[in-house]
Amino acid sequence: MNNVKSNNSNNLPLIIIGAVLLAAIGGGWWLYSSSSTPTNTVVSKTPSKSPTPDLAEIYRNAPAGAQPANMLGSPTAAVTVEEFADYQCPTCAVVHPKMQEIVKTYGNRIKFVYRNFPLQMHAHAYEAAVAAEAASLQGKFWDMQNQLFVNQKEWSNSAEVPKLFEGYAQKIGLDVARYQSDVLGLGVKARVEADMKRGRAIGVSGTPAVYINGNPVDFQKFTVESLQQIIDAELQKPANQASSQTTTANQSNNVANTANDNGGAKNNVGNSKEKK
Repeated sequence: MNNVKSNNSNNLPLIIIGAVLLAAIGGGWWLYSSSSTPTNTVVSKTPSKSPTPDLAEIYRNAPAGAQPANMLGSPTAAVTVEEFADYQCPTCAVVHPKMQEIVKTYGNRIKFVYRNFPLQMHAHAYEAAVAAEAASLQGKFWDMQNQLFVNQKEWSNSAEVPKLFEGYAQKIGLDVARYQSDVLGLGVKARVEADMKRGRAIGVSGTPAVYINGNPVDFQKFTVESLQQIIDAELQKPANQASSQTTTANQSNNVANTANDNGGAKNNVGNSKEKK
């Protein structure tokens, strides 16, 4: 009996040590399992998306570009056609007569704005834009613009670009000495830079780029017919129709006022003759 108790007493430390070891092993396994098993987290199946930029808002908030802008048509027209172009861009030269036809067809029903956007890939494009802006100081922007596009092949690869541009300046009736001075001035370069800044702000990366009432026109639609369809659709919008009618009425009043002024001038001349 005593021997049994003695044996039990001797085995007790071993039992305690074994229990501690088992507890340690069990605890270690639980910790390992907890760390390696992912927790139940809810994962959204819809990937996060950055908000789509509002192109109309970007267009409205973009820098104004050169002011006053090189514009044809009516400043109050319901439809604005804005073109960003590079004088050394072959495609721009092809589109040029098409834009001329659009301006001729719609007259004061649209506002056509031309923006300088010379590309770095064209060695003389910036120089050409400066030349056109220098001509604008003498009221001949559109004449020089036409010369640059029509004669693009002549000057694009020439080693005497300044002389050729001076020849165009003389051809369109500019004071060449003044032109030579103006192309060196900061004012004309600032206008080119302002147009480029506006273009970059609205996402222009290549030329030609055309916007009609702030909406970019797909390159495939750079035909007279397609452009007319877009412009006509804009003119047919109720808000634009009202604006167009107001513009037409104002123009009619201006014509009538001019006629009255001329009539009054004639009457004054007649009265003056009678007094003599």
